[in-house]
Parts: sequence; C-alpha cells; structure tokens
Amino acid sequence: MPGREKIPPEKADIIKKSNAQKRLADTERLATLGRLTSKVAHELNNPMDGILRYLNLAMRIVEQENLEKAKEYLTQCRQGLMRMVQIVSELLEFSRSTYAPFEHVRVEQIIADAIKTMEAKAENSKVRISSSCAPETPEVRSGNLFQVFCNLIKNALDAMPDGGQLHISTRLEADNTVVAEFRDTGVGFAPENANVIFEPFFTTKDRGKGTGLGLAICKDIIERHNGRMTAENAPGGGSIFTVYLPMTAGVS
Repeated sequence: MPGREKIPPEKADIIKKSNAQKRLADTERLATLGRLTSKVAHELNNPMDGILRYLNLAMRIVEQENLEKAKEYLTQCRQGLMRMVQIVSELLEFSRSTYAPFEHVRVEQIIADAIKTMEAKAENSKVRISSSCAPETPEVRSGNLFQVFCNLIKNALDAMPDGGQLHISTRLEADNTVVAEFRDTGVGFAPENANVIFEPFFTTKDRGKGTGLGLAICKDIIERHNGRMTAENAPGGGSIFTVYLPMTAGVS
C-alpha cells in the first residue's frame, strides 16, 4: 500500500497559518455572538417578567369569576411564555460559556463532579449511574466541560422516565484523544434524527419540556476544544453520546 504523500514544508506552513486564522476567526465570531446573545436575552428578560406577572394576576381573576374559556386561553399564553423564558435562560448560559476560563483538569474529575451534581435527580428518576475511567488520562482544557457532562447526564435521565442505567466511561486513543462515552438504557432516538440531533431548537422531548438548545450548546463548547460529539443508538437499546477531546498540547 503506497505511503501518504509528504506535504512540502512551505505548503505545510500555509496550511498551519490558514488553520490558525480560521480558529481566530471562529473565536472572534463566538465572542461577538456571545455578546449579542447576552444583550438580547437581557433585553427580553424584563418585558417577559412583566407579562408573566400580569398573566398570573389575570388568571387569578378569571379563576375567581369561574371563566373557564378565558382561563384556558391564559393558560396557553403562560405555557408559551414559559418556553420563551426557558430559551432566554439557555441563551444566557450560552453567552456565559463563551467567556469561560480554560483550566487544565483531568476528564475523570470533571465527570465525577458532574455525577455528584446530578445524584439527587438520578435517585428521583430511579437511574443508577456507574463510571469506569481510564487511569491517568491526560489533562484537557476544562472550559465548560462540566456544563456539557451535566447536560448529557440530564438528557440520559430524561430518556429513562421509568428508571434504568447510565454508564460513563473514558479511554485514551492512540492519537492522544480523550474519549468520554455516555451510554444509557433509555428510549433512544429515531435513526432519521441522527443528523439533526445537535441542531439548535431540535428536541424529541414533549412540548414544554425542552428547548432543543442543550445539545447544540454542548456541541459548540466541544468544538471550541477542537473536539467533536457523536450520537448513536446502542445495539441493545438506549443511546450512546460520545465526546472526543484532543489532549492538551505539552501536557503528559
């Protein structure tokens, strides 16, 4: 089998420079988007808070007057508004993640912290969380990985309303990529959704229970680590979400 074609040094320098410029442009784009998102979300928060307050007051009056139809309409308005509030909250979370500091931490420590945070919810959901982490994995840049792992655990718990198991494992691949795998015994997802599951506002949850921003934000965070995320249905049922993170340069 023929070997790979060797790239001339001058071409390699051009590629390296081009990649660096792309990363810089991506960083500037995310920073701008983060600032814009934060401003829009804050501007929307106050009027939505006022609308919600007046809706609650109106519902109190119609309940006293026993106006069932008016109550039904106001309930629909309130549900729509609460979805908007949830979306704005997640947009604010995204804007904050844009400026998160990057510290060097081992993945297994971040996973342990995320599991501890979600323990109460897992217990209430009758879900058993187990983990098996590869020993002495290299450190990675931690910027908001905790948020990613908490979100993946939460999604797994939501996919197991009648209880089940979530197993989280890590391994180090030959190319020095740290891999974190989240495997649950939940309902999985339709195969045709595999290509859109990370798209903003796409959700398989019931109306009012999800905005479809969680996985999109997680994917964005992972890509800022020069990593990637995948989703697939497990052979025996449930789903597998996998995070691939390149090792921090110069860290052993």
